[in-house]
Amino acid sequence: MDYSNVALQLTKKNIKGWYFYSFSSEPFVVSAVSTYIPLLLERFARSNGVKLDNHLLPCTSVSDKCVLPLFNKYYVDTSSFALYTFSVSVLFQTIVVVTVSGIVDLWNSVRLKGIVLVLFSIIGAISTILISRLEESQIYSLPLLYILANSCFGVINVVGNSLLPIFVNDLCKYSNGISPDTSESSVEKLNSIISGRGASLGYSSALLTQIVSMYLVHKSKTQQDIQVAVLFVGVWWLVWQAPMLWLFNDIPQTEEETASRLSRSRTYYNNKRICSLTSLGYGWRSLWNAFKHARLLKDVMIFLLGWFIISDSVTTINSTAILFAKTELDMVTLNLITISIITMVDAMIGAFVIPQFLAKKFNLLPDQILVYIIIWTSFIPFYGILGFFFESIGLKHKFEMYMLAVWYGLALGGLSAVSRSVFSLIIPRGKESTFFSMFSMTDKGSSIIGPFLIGLVTDKTHEIRYAFYLLFGLLMLALPVMKSLDVSRGRREAEELMDVISSREVSVEPLSSAGQHEQND
Repeated sequence: MDYSNVALQLTKKNIKGWYFYSFSSEPFVVSAVSTYIPLLLERFARSNGVKLDNHLLPCTSVSDKCVLPLFNKYYVDTSSFALYTFSVSVLFQTIVVVTVSGIVDLWNSVRLKGIVLVLFSIIGAISTILISRLEESQIYSLPLLYILANSCFGVINVVGNSLLPIFVNDLCKYSNGISPDTSESSVEKLNSIISGRGASLGYSSALLTQIVSMYLVHKSKTQQDIQVAVLFVGVWWLVWQAPMLWLFNDIPQTEEETASRLSRSRTYYNNKRICSLTSLGYGWRSLWNAFKHARLLKDVMIFLLGWFIISDSVTTINSTAILFAKTELDMVTLNLITISIITMVDAMIGAFVIPQFLAKKFNLLPDQILVYIIIWTSFIPFYGILGFFFESIGLKHKFEMYMLAVWYGLALGGLSAVSRSVFSLIIPRGKESTFFSMFSMTDKGSSIIGPFLIGLVTDKTHEIRYAFYLLFGLLMLALPVMKSLDVSRGRREAEELMDVISSREVSVEPLSSAGQHEQND
């Protein structure tokens, strides 16, 4: 078997490992974070809360307007408690992601990156399992464990996404015998297909966990104990990440490829080398320099600005809708899990159909697809706003939540597949982890703002419906930003920037698979 065939087989195994990354971890963010954790936070807050109109009386009814006395000093709405927790968790997630992801860029080893994925998956899964064992009186332990689990997910999300363009370039090169630099259409096609399949597999696993969780909750004694569902998600994450250990492997390099990769591993620093894993500050310095260089990449900056707004809106729509359904429509846990399942099914359909069929049928570029998805998504908060003006429509009835779940799922699946595919096309090769840490900061970091603002609005009005005004305005703001994005121009800018960096910066030998470095005196 010749070298190209060996490399091709290893690349296919790496892609299978990448699918397991999505399959194992996606239920955490789609099922636990989007459905179970908000309900748990609100339930824990309510059981430890007091009535809004009389702080001496405990909160005893689900229909009561209640507040939680934090540290016996600050009173926050029980729904706001969940939203504030999301904001704080994203803040910590961002810090951990930036610290870790910059170091990963020093490694040209797929194997080492796979180990990072597995390590943080184990920590995140165990934290999720511990959440399922908490008592309602442990009001502060719940957000702490959630912050830890969410931070771990952030790391594997960045490292996992950074592997996508590497695998796509390898697959295009070894299967077609051509360089990805001269086959833009092949790279775009493979990016969309593999990213869409990964998103579909992730939502498929989330769907399976939701179906099993519904059965477990139904069989529980109270029929409201969603902690058993959280336990199942944690175990799922722990078990299905294991195949990555033997599927991720390095491709043997020819002398020419080794020289090329060394050239692409130049740092942004003058006369400095990173000598060990203890140089955690490299991630922040690397990110700062990536932002400085990103200023020269017009379309990267356009995408990050637009995605900051979109991600904040879409993420907050989900948490707001779940809390709205529970507190305003009195929907029980089984109803909410059913809504989540409907969302997952349509997200799978959206992730598979939008990039692979609709885009081809209507001859749409990836950046054009994003614009249409934004318009589609904006209908959800607009419909919620109608509730201020009409008595019979505008999320006044439970069945309306089921209809919007279909609408939201299609948008969510399409965004998941298209967004990372578009971004991977316009970033410099060799800096995938660093630039995807920027993507993660934009994607997840934006969630610091949205839930926090909505929490403030809910604390002020004790009416969560006002959040729909903010969400609709944000999506309308994102439209002109994304309409100015040009993927082809972005690819050219990224390639030109890497040529400039390679010619001006000091070369740094990347960490080998053994993790060794020579000190630059």
